[in-house]
Amino acid sequence: MKKIRLLLIPILMSLWHCGYGQSGAIGFHMTASEYDGDLNGNKHHFYNFKDQKLGGALSFQQYLNPSFNLVEKISFNQVRYQNDEHSQGVDASFWVVNLKLKYKFNNGYIFKEGAAIAPFLVAGIGGTYIDSRQYTEASSAKITDGQIKGNVAAGVGILFQFNDRVGLEVANTINAPLYDGWDGVTKGGNDLYMQHSAGLIFNFKKPRDTDGDGVPDRKDKCAETPKAASVNSNGCPIDTDKDGVADYLDKCPTLEGNPDLNGCPDKDHDNVADIDDKCPDVPGIARFAGCPDSDNDGIEDSKDKCPNIAGLDIFEGCADGDGDGVQDSQDKCPDTEKGIKVDATGCPADSDGDGVTDAVDRCPTSPGDVANNGCPAVKEEVAKRLNFATRGISFETGKAILKPSSYPMLDEVVSILAEYKDYTLKMDGHTDSNGSNAANLKLSQSRVDAVKAYLVSKGADENRIEAKGVGEEQPIATNATAAGRAQNRRVALSLILK
Repeated sequence: MKKIRLLLIPILMSLWHCGYGQSGAIGFHMTASEYDGDLNGNKHHFYNFKDQKLGGALSFQQYLNPSFNLVEKISFNQVRYQNDEHSQGVDASFWVVNLKLKYKFNNGYIFKEGAAIAPFLVAGIGGTYIDSRQYTEASSAKITDGQIKGNVAAGVGILFQFNDRVGLEVANTINAPLYDGWDGVTKGGNDLYMQHSAGLIFNFKKPRDTDGDGVPDRKDKCAETPKAASVNSNGCPIDTDKDGVADYLDKCPTLEGNPDLNGCPDKDHDNVADIDDKCPDVPGIARFAGCPDSDNDGIEDSKDKCPNIAGLDIFEGCADGDGDGVQDSQDKCPDTEKGIKVDATGCPADSDGDGVTDAVDRCPTSPGDVANNGCPAVKEEVAKRLNFATRGISFETGKAILKPSSYPMLDEVVSILAEYKDYTLKMDGHTDSNGSNAANLKLSQSRVDAVKAYLVSKGADENRIEAKGVGEEQPIATNATAAGRAQNRRVALSLILK
């Protein structure tokens, strides 16, 4: 036993360090072994489990890469064999420590790394402690009394992986102790035995899964997948419809679609996904949820009364060619010049109904004469009243103070202004030639200002009154006589159109 401890202690320490110092697994195995050697003529005939004795094994595995694991295995194997004549046999016990390299077929090249059934090959070297006896039906004698020798091992097996933590491993491994005499016969080549094993494999810790998608990082080809995503065995997001948009981002995960439309189809190719398209069979625009606007007037065809003519929203999509606010279908004058006011029929308006359109009517709100540009003509009697009022306006001598006798005449002027609302009252103030030109000009202006002030005080619009003093420059009679000078001192009144 001292030799066994010397063999096992450093190896166990190494296994403990390897097993727990990095990602790996531990296995607990049951074993059964069959002899092959000089006693049966090296026939290599296995799977004859007569006189079997059970053994056990402990293994440690370290992940190296997708194709290889490093395996350390400690096993206790018992081998019993007796030839057919029962003349000679062997009963041996082996304590074996092997360091092996395991080639995995589930490496992503042959089978998927996450395959539930994973075949493998294994081979390695190690050491064995041998204790054997030779026996027949009548006798038994020691062959070896504890020998430590080298050992070569090679085998095949299958791992049935239940989940990320637990699996069942079955394997057949040839062990060849580098010592020919353990069966009591030293002729021929070294004797060997096959170890049949079955055991449970437990991973030390759950494999690292950074993105939490259930696929270990070492198998995960998309290691930063969002947690919401469904993934395949490689850890990459599933794309059920194969349209290049992962299901967790795909609004139509079962329909092949356009990546630019969140994976949804667009059968009318208008860049509006069918699930959002109110007119999925006709190309349209996004503004109208995929429905068309054939005339590009900003009104979708379903609401456009003139879908093939660019029109205006206020006319439900119909046009107003002359821009007068009356749609063409109702416009009796569709070519009206821009800027001209029109009536409900689209023709130039005549607000006062005098036969002169507002566009040329200088008095559009007052019925007038065509000859007078649509304005009412000043009646002859009104002209006479203004002329009479002109002669009735008088001032105090040398002053701009109206005499009270002027008031009735000016009141008449106020009423005339009220009647002719489209006209402006023009007043020219005149003097005789007495005094200087400058003084007379100033006096004439003061007098018309006084008249204007009176008219405004009686309700006249001062903006419709023009008052200008012209002094002595426009006499209507001689200034050589008193009668002539009296005629020259006047305020001339007239109605004018602006």
